[in-house]
Amino acid sequence: MAFSYNGAVLMRFAPGGPIAPGMIALAGVIVICGYALVRWMGFFTDGPGDVATPPPSGPGVVDPLNRAILIEGGTFISGSDDWDTIVAPGSPYSKRDEYPRPRTVPSFWMQEHEVTNEEYRRFDAGHAFPGGEERHPVVNVTWREAMAYAVSVGGSLPTEAQWEFAARGPERRKYPWGNSEPACDRVHYGSCDPRGPIEVMARREGATPEGIYDLAGNVAEWVTPIWFDPGRTPVNDDSRRLRGGSFLSPPFALRAADRVRYLRSGFQAEDVGFRVVWPLEGARD
Repeated sequence: MAFSYNGAVLMRFAPGGPIAPGMIALAGVIVICGYALVRWMGFFTDGPGDVATPPPSGPGVVDPLNRAILIEGGTFISGSDDWDTIVAPGSPYSKRDEYPRPRTVPSFWMQEHEVTNEEYRRFDAGHAFPGGEERHPVVNVTWREAMAYAVSVGGSLPTEAQWEFAARGPERRKYPWGNSEPACDRVHYGSCDPRGPIEVMARREGATPEGIYDLAGNVAEWVTPIWFDPGRTPVNDDSRRLRGGSFLSPPFALRAADRVRYLRSGFQAEDVGFRVVWPLEGARD
């Protein structure tokens, strides 16, 4: 049976009857719009392009490209003892965000070094980088892209408490390697050459006693606040934070207590990368 709408003749269909071409086209439009809506509403709206062979799922002990190191849990004092020494209001060298407070961190797994270009290309086949930089940390990734990678392997980005505890230990080291001031043989920062990322684990003297590399310098690392729960907590500018300093940083920003936060959505930079953590008992609920 036919009926008219705005001058066009359409077919009404019944069970077992023919389906009009117009209805097929309309169904196609609905499917496409629905997919676009899901992508728009999804948590990882700026995630990967083509997906290659996925990286191993679960704690990185099973990943030959980036081992996971067990960080035994404990209690420590985060922040700085001289938090009230304000260089200038609004200055990037202000310590007002470093108020000391006790933190208790359950045991967790942390990747030995930042995620590299060759690791990330397993996740996104479209990821391009210069030849010879397979073992350089992946950079110019947004917080959402970094979190998408972490979730794909059953983990997450570190919380600030996890990251700082891994960098400082219960003894509250000033830097990941201890309390000695930065030098180019242990950390790649603003006083060192080249002016760009270098291969992960190249500064072996800068490792923590537990065997975690590059927590200071080379590239800064995406983390989350301690209250953030992936998939359950709304994402806003305070969800995106950075720790560790980079090849562009002065010594002040290499301190394990240093914090950078309130970063806009879509922020990415040539000196920002990330690494993954997993809870000791396995993936999140």
